[in-house]
Amino acid sequence: MIGLASLGQSLKSRYFSSFEYPEYRKLWLATLCSQSAAWALIVARAAFILDLTGSSTWTGAVIFAAMIPSVLVSPLAGYLADRFDRRTVLACAYAVNVVDNLILAILVATGVAQPWQVLVLSAVTGSARSTQMPAAQALLANMVSREGILNAVSLYQATVQGSRFSGPFLILVVIWATGHQNWVFFLCAAMYVLGLFAVLSIRTVSRGVVQAGRFGEIFLSNLMAGLSYMYHHPLIVSLILLVVAHCGMTMSFESLFPVLVLDKLDAGDGAGIMAGFSNLMVGYGLAALVTALSLAGVRSQAARGRLLLWLGIFSGIAPVVLAMAPNMPLAIAAAAGMGASQGGFMTLSHAMIQTIAPDAIRGRLLGVYNWHTNGFMASFNLVNGVLAGLGALNAPIILAASGIGFVVVVILSFARVPLRQLYARGVPAT
Repeated sequence: MIGLASLGQSLKSRYFSSFEYPEYRKLWLATLCSQSAAWALIVARAAFILDLTGSSTWTGAVIFAAMIPSVLVSPLAGYLADRFDRRTVLACAYAVNVVDNLILAILVATGVAQPWQVLVLSAVTGSARSTQMPAAQALLANMVSREGILNAVSLYQATVQGSRFSGPFLILVVIWATGHQNWVFFLCAAMYVLGLFAVLSIRTVSRGVVQAGRFGEIFLSNLMAGLSYMYHHPLIVSLILLVVAHCGMTMSFESLFPVLVLDKLDAGDGAGIMAGFSNLMVGYGLAALVTALSLAGVRSQAARGRLLLWLGIFSGIAPVVLAMAPNMPLAIAAAAGMGASQGGFMTLSHAMIQTIAPDAIRGRLLGVYNWHTNGFMASFNLVNGVLAGLGALNAPIILAASGIGFVVVVILSFARVPLRQLYARGVPAT
């Protein structure tokens, strides 16, 4: 018994040490609720709009509308996260999503939802989420010690990656219990309500440092401060550009999965598309969660660097395997491979950026980071949705070509000295 207790304590201190901080636990729970709702929405809206319109282009457009606000909102969100109390920024973002999701749920339940309405509400959701993420990420670093940032970010990323499992899994439960998809949208609103209550209980005061002056001047100067810091830091700019390529080429699959389910895996339509898409996302998210939790215990900088390299390579290989899968069980296994590699890559890269970033500019830097990554994911989802509707291309071909392309990018990244050193030694001590 003593041995088991000692083992449990050792695992807790290594993998879950950040949970010793009560404020961090609140933020983690809020993020789990909101991210689960966000990924349930991505699946539910895509399946709903594909069933409503029969168009992969509309599917890509709705996902694009949910993600593209990051291009416009993230820089402003980074400024807000440094200018105001980050708790207040978070609470406002959660409240907007509660209202937005209730409106969508009512429109779907009453049968009056139109494609343009789903498009507009998706943009509102994306704007609030883009405001939430830099504030939460910047607040996180003030809740734990600097030595604990990797563990805190890994556990935070476990909610981001694991929500790809929990959100779609809850969809499957709702469809099994009710027989159709309408209640899924009410579920999403309820999860945002739970997240809002958790955020309102946070007491940690956190804000950055911004210069005084008129808003327009302040916003532009602080946006330029985030951009300038990013593009003048050789390691950060090299790492972020690699992550941007990763997001655009391997992680812009949301507009392809429902088309893949409909055309290749014979899931039917309506609730069948939503259930099939959810099954793929459950496999993806569960593997991503396990990987993120495992990385929380990796303490060697050199090991982190090597893992980043190999996870990047496997991130490109896994979509090729999914493209060749002939049935749903094998497709779920391939999606799990994507989740393990892509989730691990994003967890490590984000933790490395958080470790390097100074707190005074953290919010603006993370806003610029989200601006780049989410902007490319949004754009590539729209492009993929349009391409999937063309006669010469289909979802498997696009998945495979994009995966192979990213493997080539990783190989070429050795030409960048900072990345070559990162793969060998990890993040420098200073």
